[in-house]
Amino acid sequence: MTIICSKIILLAAKCMENKEVLLKYAVDNGMIDLSYVQEQIEMNKRKELLKKHPYKIWEGKDGKWRTYLPDEEKGRILKKRSTENAIKDMIVEYYLQEAKNESKCEKEKKRNENRFSSCFEAWKNKQIAYGISGNTVYKYEYDYKRFFKGTDFEEMDVRNITEEDITIFIISRIKELDLKEKAGKALWGYISGVFKSLRINKRIIDDPCQYIDTKQFFKFYNKEVKPQNDRVLNEYEIEMIMERIKLDHQEKSWYMPSYAVELAIYTGMRAGELAGLKWENVFIDERVIVISKSEKYNGTNKEYYLSSTKTYKSRKFPISNEIMSLLISIINVQDKYGCYNGFVFSTSVGNVHCRTISDCMRNKCIQIGMKHTKGMNAVRRTVNSRIRCAGISATVAASLLGHTEEVNNLNYTYDITGMDYKMEIVEKMNKEMTIKK
Repeated sequence: MTIICSKIILLAAKCMENKEVLLKYAVDNGMIDLSYVQEQIEMNKRKELLKKHPYKIWEGKDGKWRTYLPDEEKGRILKKRSTENAIKDMIVEYYLQEAKNESKCEKEKKRNENRFSSCFEAWKNKQIAYGISGNTVYKYEYDYKRFFKGTDFEEMDVRNITEEDITIFIISRIKELDLKEKAGKALWGYISGVFKSLRINKRIIDDPCQYIDTKQFFKFYNKEVKPQNDRVLNEYEIEMIMERIKLDHQEKSWYMPSYAVELAIYTGMRAGELAGLKWENVFIDERVIVISKSEKYNGTNKEYYLSSTKTYKSRKFPISNEIMSLLISIINVQDKYGCYNGFVFSTSVGNVHCRTISDCMRNKCIQIGMKHTKGMNAVRRTVNSRIRCAGISATVAASLLGHTEEVNNLNYTYDITGMDYKMEIVEKMNKEMTIKK
């Protein structure tokens, strides 16, 4: 009678909106025996597990009951118990424990998938699928180690991260790593990129980054600016480096990196552009160099490769008399040593790589006794500043150096004129003012 009533009540509950109220009423009034229902559920579960068991259960001659259980190493392992119920209990316990372990593994897998570290990796892989270069992938991996590795943030569940968590983390990293604005913006870019991807893929309901005011980070950045002397070469330094390069040409004329540094001083070309320059892009009759390629280094597979310039645009640079003389010298050296392979800067073992050219520039600084070495960017800033101080517009200078006018004004233009030149200007100005009086 109890079973019939229970079925009737459950059937009625399915047809009514307020099932919980109806079931509670049935239990409170003794119409459903929950312990009996629970017992039936457990019995059914037991039957399902025993049915799932792939091995037979048998009684041996010794009266013991036997069966096999799965084993990762051996494939299966023999088990025995005194009674049939005992062997079945063991089987049921085995599969119940296996289900618990699977559930635990599933939860752990889910937790790992939602860690920031895993989400960053997924975001990075999507960028790779979108076609980013190997060099950019290397930068992402390097920056991850710098910004996130070993922090509590990388272990956090992205579903629980709030705007406050992100704000606190970014400010703490800016302080701990003494980040400048450019690095701080990169850090923010990684975090906002990951959460944007999570939101698009509906992994999170709301993107916490949209509530963050990034202007608040500015006051924590390292705003120290390098002195101008550390960012450009003065006239004396250029003179000394050129003397050292001329000495290299005399003592070891085959050493191509010195020729590359000299061309950089004349043109302001990047190290990658110098390494990627081919003779087919040098038009001596038209007296122009077409700069269209740049050598890049893939930090992931440790290989060099040719790509477009940094701005993805080609540009032309006029060949002056000094540049013409340099190019002729290079041709003569390559003819003498038989090291022509299509690249302007090549040796008997191949073309000179961009890192070698950059190292050569720093070595020149050391050889002339400079306290602080300066790299190829200092050469570019110097060339640009000389052009601008000569009265050339930012438009023309930017066109020659291969960047935008904004970048030219913000990062490449410095006053490198000497005091004698400034005195000449001041005296001229004062004289004009005196005449007007």
